Amino acid sequence: MTTSNGPLSTKSAAFIAIKSLAYISQSPEEISKFIALTGIESSDIIRLKENLKFLGGVLDFVTSDESLLLAFCSSEKISPEGVEAARNQLLGSQ
Repeated sequence: MTTSNGPLSTKSAAFIAIKSLAYISQSPEEISKFIALTGIESSDIIRLKENLKFLGGVLDFVTSDESLLLAFCSSEKISPEGVEAARNQLLGSQ
């Protein structure tokens, strides 16, 4: 997956976030860290997966760990800048 040079749509940003959530969910260590950091219950993830701020938080988690970010980017063929753009779109450029 690649991103264009233009502004990232909310739909595209959410798609990247959902892909990153799926990626961290494949690693028991990463999903455990995410759950511990956020304080959410694992059963809440399904319910929250359509919440744009939650999805932005997922990308915030991914971008906070360079090795995780680079592994995700490599897996999905997306640039770290594309993930950051998606994060900013979902969190309102905080």
